Amino acid sequence: MKKEVRLYNAMFPLWFILFASPLLAPWIWLACAVGNFIIDSAVVLIVIAVSRLEAKRKFYWSSIWKVFLLGFLADFIGAGLILILGMFVRLGSSGDELYLTLPGLIFTAALIFVFNYFISFRRQKRLRLRFSLTLAIATAPYTFLIPTAWLYNH
Repeated sequence: MKKEVRLYNAMFPLWFILFASPLLAPWIWLACAVGNFIIDSAVVLIVIAVSRLEAKRKFYWSSIWKVFLLGFLADFIGAGLILILGMFVRLGSSGDELYLTLPGLIFTAALIFVFNYFISFRRQKRLRLRFSLTLAIATAPYTFLIPTAWLYNH
């Protein structure tokens, strides 16, 4: 009797599609970009409303593009970290180990905070901690935690 061989998705998890998608399916980039922009906009607008800023429109438009682009950059750096960790760690049967994805998630959230604190909101001395921390928590890439095993039978 021949033993069944299964190839699990250890080195190509769901979020890694973003790296290959410009060649395979450019619409994935567009969908991710639009989704990220909407989420970033919602978080920034909520924090603006709670903070009672006077120049809401000016503040929004002066910060949203930096928030969006730096958040996307942080997501890619975090995904790269998970990929690198996956190369040096023995993977289990599904390749979705929390000890790989959780450090990537935390690192990415920290990068989002640092990027926003020191770049996006550097001129907002009074509110930059609130904005940066809220964005780091609310826009962290929680999709890193979705097990790719849910997408295929095993």
